[in-house]
Amino acid sequence: MASEWRAHMAELVAAGEMAQTTARTYARGLEKFLDWAAQADTARIGPQTIRAWKAHLSQEGRAPAGINVLLAGVKAFFTWAVAERGLAYNPTVGVRGAKAGGKARRHKREPLTDHEVLRVLAQPDTSTATGKRDLALLCLLAYTGARQVEVQRARLGDLRTDGQVRLDVVGKGRLDADERLYIVHQDALEALYSWLAVHPRGDDPTAPLFCGLGNRNRGGPLSLSTIRYLVTGYYRMAGIRDRRKTSHSLRHSFVNNLIRRGVAPVKIRAATRHKSLDTLMIYAGEVARDDDPAEAHVD
Repeated sequence: MASEWRAHMAELVAAGEMAQTTARTYARGLEKFLDWAAQADTARIGPQTIRAWKAHLSQEGRAPAGINVLLAGVKAFFTWAVAERGLAYNPTVGVRGAKAGGKARRHKREPLTDHEVLRVLAQPDTSTATGKRDLALLCLLAYTGARQVEVQRARLGDLRTDGQVRLDVVGKGRLDADERLYIVHQDALEALYSWLAVHPRGDDPTAPLFCGLGNRNRGGPLSLSTIRYLVTGYYRMAGIRDRRKTSHSLRHSFVNNLIRRGVAPVKIRAATRHKSLDTLMIYAGEVARDDDPAEAHVD
């Protein structure tokens, strides 16, 4: 039955009703559960079985968010099995997701300082096509707060240059390029146009905005892992060795920069494509704590 369900998800992906990444994530969740159930020699799967599996995942040290991602796949499978294959009941009904221990006071990953951002942007060798590509990619992350997955999914046809330059992006958990970010900073614009001038598939709107330049993947998409490795490689070249500063830190720095310059939260939310203002409040709290600690006012 599991193989039928995976085939069903493949049909949804082909029909544009489910993202490929979502299908893979759901399949991984069910696979994890079935492997555990086989080892536990479970005779009957009910709500308590699902809860026991959640407890097992927690004991392995998985974070609540990670547990809930895996659980989503199991729930999706049993929902389909009841609706399409006549399974008597859904054992996941009533089973809640793992509860986090409250909102984190601080992000686990640290932002780059403004000076560090500029050092990173100074590293690519723009006398080469690779350097032009890398600088354009770094500028997009630093000056627009783009997510790495948005950069990875972007196509040349998603770029709009009528009036203000913008990029239509496939947002987190979405299927279509229905969100946008604006490329306004002059350094970002210069870097982008320099890269587009040497893009190996510059006339193909379906081509990846940032593509491979090697013999094996020339013109093909960069993987997320390649983008992360590229970004952190330039960190090392810039002398940034703090392990808490990851490839996500450029987005974190972008948000902090806007907060420090007094940009309205509703505008920051639109620019970062966060679903909730609560997430931005964590950033704001960190900035206020670091820039103006209460301890400094003791007299």
